[in-house]
Amino acid sequence: MLIAVKITKWVLTVLIAIFLTIYLVRAFDSRGMSELGPEYRIVFEHEFDASQEEQTDWPAYLAIEKELAVELEEKIDSETRPDSLVDRFSADSLSSPNNYDANWNHSYELSAASPRGVAVLLHGLTDSPYSMLSTAQVLAASGYNVVVPRMPGHGFAIGGLLQARWEDWNAAVRVAVRRAMDRPGSDQSLLLVGYSNGGLLAIDYAFQCGDADDLPCPDGLVLLSPAIAVSPLAVVTNWHAAISWIPYFEKFAWFSILPEIDPFKFTSFPKRAAWEIYKMSKQLNTRLKDPVAAAGLPPILTFQSAVDNTIDERAIITNLYERIPANGSELVIYDVNRNSTHLHLMKSRPGNPARYFESVAPLKYGVIILGNNDRYSRGVSTSTLIAGRTSPVIRKTDLSWPRGVYSLSHIGIPFRADDVVYGDGSFGSDNDKRIAFGAMAPRGEPGMLKLSSDYFLRMRYNPFFALQAEHIAAWVDGL
Repeated sequence: MLIAVKITKWVLTVLIAIFLTIYLVRAFDSRGMSELGPEYRIVFEHEFDASQEEQTDWPAYLAIEKELAVELEEKIDSETRPDSLVDRFSADSLSSPNNYDANWNHSYELSAASPRGVAVLLHGLTDSPYSMLSTAQVLAASGYNVVVPRMPGHGFAIGGLLQARWEDWNAAVRVAVRRAMDRPGSDQSLLLVGYSNGGLLAIDYAFQCGDADDLPCPDGLVLLSPAIAVSPLAVVTNWHAAISWIPYFEKFAWFSILPEIDPFKFTSFPKRAAWEIYKMSKQLNTRLKDPVAAAGLPPILTFQSAVDNTIDERAIITNLYERIPANGSELVIYDVNRNSTHLHLMKSRPGNPARYFESVAPLKYGVIILGNNDRYSRGVSTSTLIAGRTSPVIRKTDLSWPRGVYSLSHIGIPFRADDVVYGDGSFGSDNDKRIAFGAMAPRGEPGMLKLSSDYFLRMRYNPFFALQAEHIAAWVDGL
């Protein structure tokens, strides 16, 4: 017995020593990251947080954003920025948010001509309300008055994400829902739409809506690349806090420190933000395991790429769809391009989702798979498996995979191909003083750019957005 205790202590000592060695090596390695400018160190004095919810209505929330804009100008002087045509904080930059019809880093609303409902759209982590614009336009055209809030910590400078907590995001959702319920059509239907982390927020709201008298429950949820589950390794993301408060190790608080070149999305990523989404995801999945709670969720429509490097796409099925009731929910999956030569270069070839769902049918929910007509064609068909059925209905579409594209991506689902920021470049002209991020593919000697080739080559738009828009409009008609 004594020997066993000694061995156990020795093993624990060795493991602790290994952990501390790795921890300190990573901490020292972080010092080699890029220097932190004012956009990373900024502390906003006027940002909304959960403690302000009771005294903050929609006009007050918009007033907070105006104060944040003033703060940003005072603390980050656009005139003294480094000479760069891609710095979002430089007034004459190609990526300045002011180059667009509106600064979509702010909350906004869209109105329907003949409203038959209201919708609240929630963007993802490091994103801005701009990522919901295309979907907001689809819903407005379908008769929904739309409210799109900016989540706290977003839109202005990446340093704001060091301040934000998941409770602040939830509180902002409730402020937006209360605003939506003041709009015409609120007595007919309430829809929540969530992209990535916004999907977590939408489901979380659907769970908590009965807790307060003034919070109505949604009639339906639309999810785009929802972050149902994040990596279990995220539990260690906040361990940096033990030493990152020391100026010598301040960069240890960041996963990445990159040039902020995107007008409506942060390029860098702080560890604190990952910790917040992990906590929210863990809480949400605990609720989903409760059959009674899950049975109370409304119908859900989800759009998801078969391959996703940001979230665990399998959790959408195992943690969400297998636990919700038979209530008219649907799952739309974009398969990889199986005609692409790149398919044969993948580390592991993804399984065929259509075959998988046929093998486990009948299901409580409907499934639609967009995939190639056959392995020799770039043309796209839909394979529709209706809830309760065992055989799919296959229909050819007039859509096809763009040349050179082997899959969609987590971040591409919400955007049209002609999107002015993230589209394929087809919208612009040679005189357009803006960057089409979806069309950027710089070539040259490797290792010369501050951003990796993965940043530029990741698919940033959805070539099948027209079909997605049609399906959203048809689905909400049935609610």
